[in-house]
Amino acid sequence: MSVDELDVYAIACLAGGTSRVVDTALVVLVETGRVRVTAPGELAAVSLERRHPVEAAVLDAVGPAGHRSVETVRWRLTTDERILDVPRRLRDAGLLGAGGTLVPAARRSRWRLSPTYAGRHLLHGLRDAPPPETSGSAGAMAVALDGREAMPDQELCRAIFEQPRTRITLASGVPAPRALDHAEGLHAARMARTQLEAQIARHAGYAGAGPP
Repeated sequence: MSVDELDVYAIACLAGGTSRVVDTALVVLVETGRVRVTAPGELAAVSLERRHPVEAAVLDAVGPAGHRSVETVRWRLTTDERILDVPRRLRDAGLLGAGGTLVPAARRSRWRLSPTYAGRHLLHGLRDAPPPETSGSAGAMAVALDGREAMPDQELCRAIFEQPRTRITLASGVPAPRALDHAEGLHAARMARTQLEAQIARHAGYAGAGPP
């Protein structure tokens, strides 16, 4: 696979895995007007225009409701074949190596990304001479190569990726994880359980910390 055959999402995956793919797609979709930031860290799809399978997957995950966070979007895409196809193609091209194995579906199907020597060499060349931007987004290639911190418009970056404020307080009085407001179904239940288990463990530790 040559540089000319790599789109911005393949580059993002090679440089930072599937999370970077989702971040890059969100930047593209916001900057091209297909996703709107309704509040800091809260997103809504406003157009169904799909120019790429990755963008279609992210648009489906964002939805039109207006309160999806980046964490929720990532969670909804964990097993989406349109996202997982990106690292598969890179592996088949020899750009991802032994670390690029698929965990069984029962364990939430994640790619462990490890660029091969050829992949690292390609990334080095891309960073030295980034390809022209073709997605219609001013910041997509920078995010693909170097993460959201490299996005030229940092104010927009914060608006997209900032953790939304939580309106949920657990029975103990401790604020719930911010993303719990924007989680759904089983994801929300798992997050709440993790938080409660951590609180129980801390309480048990304090209770057992009396005088010897």
